[in-house]
Amino acid sequence: MEHQSTICASGGMIDMTRLRITIRRSDDAAEDLRRAAAIRRDLFTHSRLEFDRDNPLHGTHRDRERQAYFEFATDHRDEVERVLQQYGHAAYAQISEQNEALGPACENCGNIAGPVLPTVCPNCGFRDVAPCPHCHREVPRQQYVRVNGEVFRCPECQNRVRLRFNSPMFAHDGTYNEPLVVVESPVPLYENR
Repeated sequence: MEHQSTICASGGMIDMTRLRITIRRSDDAAEDLRRAAAIRRDLFTHSRLEFDRDNPLHGTHRDRERQAYFEFATDHRDEVERVLQQYGHAAYAQISEQNEALGPACENCGNIAGPVLPTVCPNCGFRDVAPCPHCHREVPRQQYVRVNGEVFRCPECQNRVRLRFNSPMFAHDGTYNEPLVVVESPVPLYENR
């Protein structure tokens, strides 16, 4: 379980548990975000909890299953459970303690889906990395195994691939070209280009 330390009024350190509130996915993605906002508002208004605005998960994000969630650190889980019950959120919100490391954020929207950045962002649909050209599987770029330089090995099919940033990286309107990372067969050593 991951803990966050905070300095209390007496100058000592308090270990706080990192909690995640996950909204059970409905058919309406906007409604899920409204529910997350309502929970955050009620937690902030009707409890002793404080949110760490420097935490990269301060905002609402979407996990790999496209469920809206937000995280915060507290030593008052009972307060969180009370607010969820008292203000009618318990039916569509789940509370859990988090111990996994935070993964990288989507370059397009800043969403953190979990410890590994998915190939396609579950929040905005931005494609971070192309599928493997050999097995055509969706492999997050952090899962490729570096051989040397830009050459990697696909963890699914074991073939060598080359990972490089898309060029040009930006479209004329200033947005990223997709995919951000291109995956291609490496050029054989004997071939001149």
